Amino acid sequence: MAQEFDIIIYGATGFTGQLATKYLTRDGSGHNLRVAIAGRNEQKLQAISQQCAQRPAVIVAAKEEVGLTQAMVQRTAVILNFAGPFALHAEPIIAACVKFGRHYLDITGESPFIRQMIERYDAAAVDSGSRLIPFSGFDSVPADLMALIALNCAKDHDVQLDQLSAYYQLRGGLNGGTLASMLNIAKSTPLNALFDAKMLIADPQWSCPPCRRSLPRYEELLKCWSAPFFMGAINQAVVQRSQWLRAQSGDQVVPCAYEEFQIVSRRFTAVTSVGICALLAVLSQAMTTKHGRGIVKRLGPKPGEGSSPAVQGRAWFKARLIGRAGGAAKVVVHMSAKGDPGNAVTVALACESARLAAEGKFSTSRRGFLTPSVAFSADLQQRLEIAGFKFESKMLRQGESLQAL
Repeated sequence: MAQEFDIIIYGATGFTGQLATKYLTRDGSGHNLRVAIAGRNEQKLQAISQQCAQRPAVIVAAKEEVGLTQAMVQRTAVILNFAGPFALHAEPIIAACVKFGRHYLDITGESPFIRQMIERYDAAAVDSGSRLIPFSGFDSVPADLMALIALNCAKDHDVQLDQLSAYYQLRGGLNGGTLASMLNIAKSTPLNALFDAKMLIADPQWSCPPCRRSLPRYEELLKCWSAPFFMGAINQAVVQRSQWLRAQSGDQVVPCAYEEFQIVSRRFTAVTSVGICALLAVLSQAMTTKHGRGIVKRLGPKPGEGSSPAVQGRAWFKARLIGRAGGAAKVVVHMSAKGDPGNAVTVALACESARLAAEGKFSTSRRGFLTPSVAFSADLQQRLEIAGFKFESKMLRQGESLQAL
C-alpha cells in the first residue's frame, strides 16, 4: 500500500495529541508535511482537524481492531503515538509498525513496558527495517541529548568522563495522561525494578554503573542544594541504553554513571532537600498500594485534561549537566526552553523527532529500538535550536565555578 502520509498522529484527541496536531499543522511552518490524525472517535477527530490552520486528514482506528490498525500504519512513514498509558494501548501499533517496516515514536516514560517490547519485537524490527524510538518527549530527550553532547565535547578534548550529573529546574503542570501512565507503572512494576540501570539493556555482559537512589546533594559547582529528580530512574535507563547501543555499533564506549537532581530555587537548603526526599519516598510507597493509587487518581487530573493556559504561559524548564572525570568537573552542558515540560516542551521534542524520522535523517544505520540521541544525534539538537530550544556546552578550567541555576 502506498504511503499517503509522512506522519500520522495517533491519540490526537488527547491533551498532548491535540497540541501536537496544532504544532505540525500550523501556518507558516514551511515543512510541507503530509499529516493525518488518528483515533477511535471520528467526531472528535473531525472537530480537531477543522481547528487546524492546515487541516490534517482523519483516520478512524482503534487498537482493538487489528485490521484497521494495520491499514493505518501502512499508509504512513511514521507513527507518532500520544495514546497512553502506553503499556495498555501501544503494543498493537508497535507490532504493526514492525510488521510493515514503518517508524514509530512516542512520549512514554514507561521503561518496564518498553523492555518488554524490546524483548518481543526488536529482532523482527531489525529484519523489517523499522525504527522504534520511545522516550521522545521530556522523558527522555533532554537527559539523552545532554549526555551525548557532554560525552562528545569531552571526547573532542581527549577526556574520558566517568560521571554525569544533571540538575533540573522547571515550572509547569501535570496532565491526566501522564498521571495515568504513572499509576499503571506503579500498579504493574515493583518499585525496586524501576531503579535498575540496565532496565533497557538485555545484555548480561554489559558493565553498567548501578542506579542509586540518590540522597540530597550539595553541588559545589552550582553553589546550591538539590533533591533527587523524580524522572531520574527512567532517564538513567535511557542514557545507559544509548551507551550500550553505541558500543554495539562499534564505538569505543566506557560506561559512564548517570544521575539526576532537581533544584527548586536558589534558596534551596539542606532541610528543604531532605523534606522533598521524604515526600518523594512517601508518595512512591503510597503508589505501591491500591488505596494510595486511588487517592492519587481522585486528586489528580483525568485523562484528556492538562494544565491551564495560564500555567502553560508561565512554564519553562532549564537544566545543566556536569560531566566529571575522576571527581573533577570537566564539562558542562546547558539546555532550556519556554513551555510546560509535560505538554508544550514534550510536544515540540516529539514532533521535531518525528519530522526527522519522516525525512529519513537518521544518524545510524541500525534498526530496531533506538533512543532519541542514537537515532538522530546532532541533527536533533540543531532542529530543536531552530524550534527555540537553547543549548550551550563548554569545557571547564580547573577551579572554575558556575552561576547557580
